Amino acid sequence: MRKPLMVMVVALMAAIGFTAPAQATVNDVPMPFGMSYGNSTTTGKINFTDGYSASVSGVVHAASGRRMVCAYGVNGGASTVAVCSPWAYAGGPNQSFGGPLRIPRPGGVQRVVIMMQDENYTVLAQESCTRNGCTREI
Repeated sequence: MRKPLMVMVVALMAAIGFTAPAQATVNDVPMPFGMSYGNSTTTGKINFTDGYSASVSGVVHAASGRRMVCAYGVNGGASTVAVCSPWAYAGGPNQSFGGPLRIPRPGGVQRVVIMMQDENYTVLAQESCTRNGCTREI
């Protein structure tokens, strides 16, 4: 008697469009990052999701010259468009940056590359982050 009643309740809930509230899954991973070049710094967080997307948010501080930070997602040979900060100037305010990264293929964004550049677009520092941590590359 209980099983048929439960089946009817579930069918009724589905028929009227009842859904459970969305919840973060165990595959959602917030990964902090941070790197410096001299006294210029960037810090922030990458949120890897269990779908095709990740999001990045951070701030860049310039101690000399101009600094810009860009981040992009990678999965094998596919990559996203970069999300970049405005230029941060020595003596000026820190600049925030962030946005979504999406790769519509199995596994979605697997790695996020973060680059700090100078006014000549020379990469001064670079870090690569996965769900398991970040590694300084330059």
